Amino acid sequence: MAGLRGSALRGSARCRLRAAVVGVVGASLLLAACSNASAKASSGGKGAPGVTANSITVGSLATATGPLSQGFGEIVDGVKAYFDMVNAEGGVYGRKLHLAYEEDDAGNPTTDADEARTLVEQDHVFAVVGVGTPFFSGSQYLAQTGTPTFGYVVSSNWDTAPSLFGTYGSYLDFTTAQYTVVYAARQLHATSVAVVAYGVPASYSACEASAQGLRRAGIDVAFTDFNFGLGANPVPDVLQMASHHVDLFITCMERSDNLAFARAMHQYGLGSAHAMWFNGYSRSMVADNPALTNGVIFLDEHVPFEAVTSFPGKYPAMQLYIREMRKYEPRWTYDDVSFQGWVNAAQFVAGLRAAGPDLTQKKLVSAINSESAFTAGGLMPPVNWHVAHTSSHPPYCSAFVEAENGRYVPILVHGHGQVFTCVNDKFESQSPPPGTPGA
Repeated sequence: MAGLRGSALRGSARCRLRAAVVGVVGASLLLAACSNASAKASSGGKGAPGVTANSITVGSLATATGPLSQGFGEIVDGVKAYFDMVNAEGGVYGRKLHLAYEEDDAGNPTTDADEARTLVEQDHVFAVVGVGTPFFSGSQYLAQTGTPTFGYVVSSNWDTAPSLFGTYGSYLDFTTAQYTVVYAARQLHATSVAVVAYGVPASYSACEASAQGLRRAGIDVAFTDFNFGLGANPVPDVLQMASHHVDLFITCMERSDNLAFARAMHQYGLGSAHAMWFNGYSRSMVADNPALTNGVIFLDEHVPFEAVTSFPGKYPAMQLYIREMRKYEPRWTYDDVSFQGWVNAAQFVAGLRAAGPDLTQKKLVSAINSESAFTAGGLMPPVNWHVAHTSSHPPYCSAFVEAENGRYVPILVHGHGQVFTCVNDKFESQSPPPGTPGA
């Protein structure tokens, strides 16, 4: 696949992209979950369960085991690392943060709802920090109880209440994917595009929206398959793509199928086509598959990990993240889901500090919803919590990295190392909003 070093993308003058395979396996893979909670937290009284003079007790709710655990369970590790960092500095208003209950729903929606209830009624947690699950059926209960909840958004369960806080905002709008995709396609001078996804909404929603945007922008979408089967043979699709002389391939599938398509594309004469994967930003994956991933483009909603070395001193918040993750959770330093856990914890702590020492759940929720430009200290474009529960607004900003000889390189970089490309609803580039890292 064609690389972009020296091309129009490099050095050129939010889109919401979620894990593409959520829900692909369906109910056939649901398993029974188990809880590791063994003791009840101290209660801080009405409005402040789990709070004492020197501690705040919280829980997490993630798919830590079972066939869906990869890509969800790691969120807890990011939370732990951030809490360890804050506790080493003395905590918040003298209170240490304790992630005392790590509930595992094993990918079972019934268990998820049960564990959410357990965290509130049995464990008496102040908040749930680190939700990473494809079936967040516990959201309604947590919303009804007003429990501050922070996690990874892959479904519309998050926009039901002001106490639910997703990493990049709680409103899930797949149509926003199209804007920076169109901008990148234009920079690539794409003339014939193929778009492939699985036959479930969690996969095809973003890809279908991207195809619609490309057509609106006058770019030929020559081939689509929004019903590809998990693990199916990609050759029939690739042959169709070859007959249409596809020069850009966009996928909302998981990494094994993306690699299978890359292998078939090399075999049938499409090895020089560009590819854009909405899922799979993993250093180990590209290191293990340098030939198949060379030239593959990934979109991020945060400062890329690689920006620290590409632009020294430009992104101190990412430098801090990498340093602290290497100290406390080194295995998960360069993991996108673990990164979201770090951001969730940062949002929680920012809310605690804004709420003040006389803490209640309502005060925390109110403090966060008063924020208009949360960036997790400089890791992502600002989230405006005045609107982030119910809508998304332009500009839509993404950072781009390209796999290049087994490693990632930031691309589509603007003057002085600005990694974010921001686009309005007319597919036009515009300046990043105030507060955007690197601006």
